[in-house]
Amino acid sequence: MSRNLVVQFFIKPDTFSEPNYNSLGLNDQLLKYSLKSAEIYAQRISADYKLVTAPKVNWKHPTFERFDLFYNNDWWVHYDRILYLDTDVIVWPKAPSVFELYPDLHSFKPVLDKRALRKSIEYHEKNSKGTCLETIDPAQLRSKRFNAGVFMVTRESALAMKPFLNCAELDSDDNCMLIYAMLKSGVEVQYMDYKFNKKNGGPSWYFGHAFGQEKLNQNFSVIKKAKEIFDVIT
Repeated sequence: MSRNLVVQFFIKPDTFSEPNYNSLGLNDQLLKYSLKSAEIYAQRISADYKLVTAPKVNWKHPTFERFDLFYNNDWWVHYDRILYLDTDVIVWPKAPSVFELYPDLHSFKPVLDKRALRKSIEYHEKNSKGTCLETIDPAQLRSKRFNAGVFMVTRESALAMKPFLNCAELDSDDNCMLIYAMLKSGVEVQYMDYKFNKKNGGPSWYFGHAFGQEKLNQNFSVIKKAKEIFDVIT
């Protein structure tokens, strides 16, 4: 039987070299419901849940701490598959088990960025300038790009991508680095249903990923829905 983990990382940026690297800010209510919904989800699908609160990678800002899933082989002593979730993702009660839907133990499993598909080749070429993605065919970027707020990684895919995920060498944002590592490593990829990473998606979706400055508002629609659902669950 496969050993599965749902993991989130929450570390305050104060002690990092670039604490303002990510200027999106924090909404305590969104964080509360993200953590609660993820833990409930893990319990429901018979997976372990872990919230990481201590830094290991220590590169610029806590957003890079998720790279420990690739750098640190200790994860794979205990688990076969790990689902990573940002702490602004709400897991809604109707979400099925990703581990049952995507049981493969070889592939890296992100969610395709549908907004990227709607952008032109020229857009992707322009936006990759000055990043680690600059040398990659913009047509490939358009068709393969994903948002790194939700992904599943396995031991085999982590080992394949690890050599291509050097923070100092790539020196781009974390999402670009993960896309780069996926494409350059040639790792097997299986895209999960877009319902698992829906921008500001409510309970009719699987995972709602809060997006933009609006999510800092305590009356944000995703937070209000989460409050209605999760405040009655102890």
